[in-house]
Amino acid sequence: MDLFPLIARMSKVANRLTEKVITQEEVVYIQKAIEVRDELLAWRPPEIEFLQESSDVNCSLEDVVRTAEVYRLTALLHLYRTFPPLGRDIQNLADQILETLLVIPKESHSLCIHIWPLMAAGCEHTDPFKRQKVCQRFVDVRDKLMIANVDQAMDLLAEVWRRRDAGDRDAGWAKLAKERDWHILLG
Repeated sequence: MDLFPLIARMSKVANRLTEKVITQEEVVYIQKAIEVRDELLAWRPPEIEFLQESSDVNCSLEDVVRTAEVYRLTALLHLYRTFPPLGRDIQNLADQILETLLVIPKESHSLCIHIWPLMAAGCEHTDPFKRQKVCQRFVDVRDKLMIANVDQAMDLLAEVWRRRDAGDRDAGWAKLAKERDWHILLG
């Protein structure tokens, strides 16, 4: 299965799981969440030698494959955050996402789609050094894109960190986006 339709399915399941307490009739959503999780865990990008090289010299195939992996990991992180019984390695995922994002050169044109993974993973970091790395990468993305969405994402991230530092363990980007009445489409 292609990654982005899989992320769209994850988003639909995650949204359903956060809407209310699961009743007996809604057990099917838990089953779907397990299926999506298992597919995300099994998904692997195509081998680079089978991909067609882009004419964009500022976006290598390695950048594209790393970005796909970051999206897969971010989808897992979001699913685990939404329904914790599915997985508990959120911090490990956040570390993997940040490490992979930082390997991609800041000149890469793939940065234009790194806002969601950077925000989702960034919310999980409590270490000041990692937070600084997240903020610097957001600056790199903002410098590349020059759009207000990046500043809004950075503002949302700062608020999540403020709430987490104040003891709100449930603070996260999706919860805060919902409070702000933002409608985010994943996939």
